[in-house]
Amino acid sequence: MSFRLRMAVVFTLLVGALLALFGVLVLRHAEHLREEEFFDRLEDRAVLVERLIEEGRSMTVNEAGHLAQALRDALPEESIVVIGTDDRVLFAREPIELPVSWRETATRQGRVRVTQGERQFVLVDRPETRPMGILYTMASAIDATGLASLDELRRSMWLTGLVALLLTAGMAWLYATWALVPVRLLVRKAAEIHEPSERIPVPPGRKGDELASVASTFNELLARIDAAFNVQRSFIANASHELRTPLTILRGEAHQARQALRGAQAEAHLRAIEEQAMVMQDLLEQLLWLAQTRGAAERIPFTEVRLDEVAERALERCRARYPERPVRFTMDPDPEGTEPLVRGNAVLLTAALYNLLTNAVKYGGERIELRIALQGQEALVIVTDHGKGIAPEALASVRELFYRTADAAPLEGHGIGLALVDRIMQVHHGRLELSAVEGKGTVAVVRLPMPL
Repeated sequence: MSFRLRMAVVFTLLVGALLALFGVLVLRHAEHLREEEFFDRLEDRAVLVERLIEEGRSMTVNEAGHLAQALRDALPEESIVVIGTDDRVLFAREPIELPVSWRETATRQGRVRVTQGERQFVLVDRPETRPMGILYTMASAIDATGLASLDELRRSMWLTGLVALLLTAGMAWLYATWALVPVRLLVRKAAEIHEPSERIPVPPGRKGDELASVASTFNELLARIDAAFNVQRSFIANASHELRTPLTILRGEAHQARQALRGAQAEAHLRAIEEQAMVMQDLLEQLLWLAQTRGAAERIPFTEVRLDEVAERALERCRARYPERPVRFTMDPDPEGTEPLVRGNAVLLTAALYNLLTNAVKYGGERIELRIALQGQEALVIVTDHGKGIAPEALASVRELFYRTADAAPLEGHGIGLALVDRIMQVHHGRLELSAVEGKGTVAVVRLPMPL
């Protein structure tokens, strides 16, 4: 569930709860008012009957008939009982038995009001009626009109509440959308950051609010990350530069000593020194390239580069490193005569192809092929070996930095090569594709976009 939807749902539920609470209070108050008003009407009805009985004793026959007509205008399902001081029923309309507890309460308090279901009862015991021989008077009826009005009010409130809830949900969604606009802008600005040296701009009008605090905290984090990266890049670059020169001198001196000393034993030792110096130099150059590719692409100088020339330079380095392992280099002819030009950094591209070739030499079979082809708007460099290949479960991990398969442990290497090639391809907006069949070999394809 998105944060916007969560905000709208929570706001709608809160308003719904408030509406429900308000509706319950209104309905209970309306029910109380209706009940009290009908109790008052029943009590007035009981008192009226008592007065009519008192006055009816001196009435003529016609007046008594008029009284009977007035009493016929009864409330819905009305029941009236008048009990005399001698416990006789003086008047009864739909008589109902009076519980003893009601009589005792009426004697103490003067009246009793009871509701049973929809029917309401009023029992009065007025001292002023004792001389007239009246002890209790009870009136009972059903407030059909009031109950119908209350049901109508209940339905109206349900309908009104539902409409209000729907409107609230729509307004809550609109409000959440509007309220999260600055958050979405902040997320968009953060997504546009590709380097820790960049910062999220904070609008002047938002200084001091929560989003400005988030942006400032994020900028501080970027500053710390940028400082750490700068230290790392500086260390790798400086260490590589400082160690490259003595290693080159060491290789040269070992080579000169081999030429000067023709003894087989001395030559073997010097060859071993030269080999290890070359291994260390390769490692340092890979670390240097890793440091360079950690920077933004716009910091690396790009020019138009001929891919065949880059391949030749990488091949020369590979032949110097492994003179005993020949590599067959071919270039597919293009019918339109298009040259294999790409935009990039020649040093980094040479490093990428050199690493692919050295991997093929170390892990491949006797036949190794380097081929350049053009395909649409892409230039392809394909390195094929016919070695033992890569296991399917390891193929997804070989691009990870310092990852090495179990069978590669006896061979020289540091698990940097393919990770470096993949990173160089990212810088050049290209991609590295790997496919392998166990026992048949590995195919590495570098795809680079050609300038339009």
